[in-house]
Amino acid sequence: MNDKVIYNCHAHIFTNKNLPNRFIRPYIVPALRFTPLRWILNYPFRWILNFLLWISPLDDHGYFDRLSAFIKTAHQDEAENLKNLIDYYPEGSRFVILPMDFEYMRAGNIKEDIVQQHDKLAELARQHPEVVIPFAHIDPRRGDALKMLVDLFDEHGFKGVKIYPTLGYKPNHPTLMNEIYPYMMKKNIPLMAHCSKGSVNIRTWCKEDAYDCAHPRHYVSVMKKYPDLRICLAHFGGNREWKYHRDTPGDQNPPSWLRCICELINSGQFDNLYVDVSHTIMNYRENHALLCVLLEANPKIAKKVLFGSDFYAGEKMKYTEKMISIDLRHALGEESFWKIAYDNPIAYLEGKKEEDQDIFGGLIVSEVLQRAKEQNAEVS
Repeated sequence: MNDKVIYNCHAHIFTNKNLPNRFIRPYIVPALRFTPLRWILNYPFRWILNFLLWISPLDDHGYFDRLSAFIKTAHQDEAENLKNLIDYYPEGSRFVILPMDFEYMRAGNIKEDIVQQHDKLAELARQHPEVVIPFAHIDPRRGDALKMLVDLFDEHGFKGVKIYPTLGYKPNHPTLMNEIYPYMMKKNIPLMAHCSKGSVNIRTWCKEDAYDCAHPRHYVSVMKKYPDLRICLAHFGGNREWKYHRDTPGDQNPPSWLRCICELINSGQFDNLYVDVSHTIMNYRENHALLCVLLEANPKIAKKVLFGSDFYAGEKMKYTEKMISIDLRHALGEESFWKIAYDNPIAYLEGKKEEDQDIFGGLIVSEVLQRAKEQNAEVS
């Protein structure tokens, strides 16, 4: 009997209220906030999108499909989105929930800012302590970034930090290096960092400059200064870089982000560097085979890959979160799947080496000892 539970290390439940008005053109986000237009978008407009998806051979990247799923999900509240996510997975699964701070995206007004988003996530974590693993989104350009972080961890029990460099800063930003990372080291807090060329970028910059902020090379100085800081490069470089890696014959110039990340892990210098498979592998079946090869042929990389889905950003109407995860599990096989969905996440979230992990009825040793300590205190 397998006592292990699935850890999904990359999921979102934010709503249209947390998005800037021009997040999706043409102004779909404001329309989602207006009930009559929301009905039109959620039914007739979505039916039209699905029809276009059915007849269009040009939708190679699944744009209509993802937009249709986004319209369906983004108008729901956080609790509804969390329930939908939980229902897709076996009982007992746990989820790292990642909020998003879009204030500096320069894409229009936001109805509910990151403070309100954090408050709602904190409440859901209190309601579902065995399910929700809340991370804080920290933008170093906020003047109260450190104060926000301290409050979320000391008062609300948050478990990790998310940064999103393509919104206009690098991971070696002075505030991160001098204030945020030292606090994270002190509190044993892991970092989740966006590492992909996607559509969420600061709108006042050219895309290539925004993309460059998330390049894996920028983490070298961070890891050298803070070698014990556990860092996950989310999306493993992103699908564009995986496609470039797969389709480029001979030497790559420049090397793909996938190659850069693998070289950093294989160097043996950065023992606390992780990656997750959200979106890049979860939503693109053509990447499954390469991931299988990496996990089976390279023990160093096999210990550093985390399961994550990027719910609901990658969900499609005809290919649900449940099918996406089952498909990947089938492709990897049980041994590799549980490695990335249980063993590696525990090491990343808690800083435990594989040899230090032990399980008692699905609990990690630290949890067992803590519960025993609480029970002894109650008796005495």
